[in-house]
Amino acid sequence: MATTKQAKKPVAKKTSAKKVENTVESTVNTAKAEVTEQAENIRNAFNTNFENVQEFAQKMWFASLGAFGRSVEEVQGRYTKANEELQSRYSQINEEGQKLVQDLVERGEKVQDDAEDLLKEGRANIEEQIEVAKNRLSGLVSVVDIPARLQDMSDKLEALSKDLKKSA
Repeated sequence: MATTKQAKKPVAKKTSAKKVENTVESTVNTAKAEVTEQAENIRNAFNTNFENVQEFAQKMWFASLGAFGRSVEEVQGRYTKANEELQSRYSQINEEGQKLVQDLVERGEKVQDDAEDLLKEGRANIEEQIEVAKNRLSGLVSVVDIPARLQDMSDKLEALSKDLKKSA
């Protein structure tokens, strides 16, 4: 019986070794499957997170472009408004300037007319006074040359008249 017992033991060991080998292989395959599944789950989670990050980055990019576009539009709006206001003020100042120049021209013409009238009146008064003085002195003979003096006075009056015209 010793031989039979000895023969059975190695067979039992072979069967057990195959079972263990099958069990180990099954466990390894199961572990591989679990690791593969976990790796796939991690890859899917990573891809989902990466897609979310890409989408978020794209939204941030578009938001910054939108903010830039809005800023440009606001600046353009303010520039347009300032330009319109400037044009309006320029037109108003131009109109006021033209009115002022026209008023000054009219006033200058009036002053010139008034000065010419005053000059004519002054000249007429002086000529009248000269005639009166001539009539008074016509009977007197004097050492002083009256016509030369009258000529000097007449020259002075004409010079004054010219000065008045220039200043008006």
